[in-house]
Amino acid sequence: MDEPTVDVWTVPLDGPSATVARLSRILSGRETERADRCRFEADRRRFVIARGTLRRILADHLDVPPRELRLERGRHGKPRLVDSPGLRFNLSHSGELALVAVTRHAEVGVDVDRLRPGLAVEPFAERFFPATDVRFVAAGAGPTERAERFLRLWTRKEAVVKAAGARLTQGLGLAVSAGPGPDAAVVRDPSGRIRGAWSVRDLPVPDGYLAALAVAGTAAPRISVRHADPEGA
Repeated sequence: MDEPTVDVWTVPLDGPSATVARLSRILSGRETERADRCRFEADRRRFVIARGTLRRILADHLDVPPRELRLERGRHGKPRLVDSPGLRFNLSHSGELALVAVTRHAEVGVDVDRLRPGLAVEPFAERFFPATDVRFVAAGAGPTERAERFLRLWTRKEAVVKAAGARLTQGLGLAVSAGPGPDAAVVRDPSGRIRGAWSVRDLPVPDGYLAALAVAGTAAPRISVRHADPEGA
């Protein structure tokens, strides 16, 4: 089997108001309503830049105007294209960073999270993670390293969950502490709640964040990481 190719874009979400205004014009009516429901202006800015840049990226792949793309949510909220189901994508954002993953080869999921060094992670890991993952977290030299190890596993689990279109609670028991770093590891759910095999690997992201990508199948994906400039979109 040929290795799947995945394009990943890093998207900064701290753009100026002019960028927000320009990107807001290509959102759908439903997306505009969601943006307007944001309680804080910073949350609205992040949402508009993330969704607007996603539309630009998908439109470039399909050679159509970004405003004309029809997006819908499938099972458990996984987004998909109505008219171009062969193009798979996923979006994740945390803090001032978003990631967009796009491929034509297989189901894909991506997750990015901002590091929170003071987070007390051990009780949660002990309650929900498998024993191998609990040991991986506990092996951290101090609270900061343990929080980083926990979040590393969390992003891997959530990437699989998002790729599979599953619920987060279905993925907490996945053992993902093997194969750290840029090398892909194949993950399977022995409980059968998440079906199939998933190739999982960490992604390079700016300091202060951790991220992971999951692609259906056992073949390690060939990944191209690019920077998207919302201001130039």
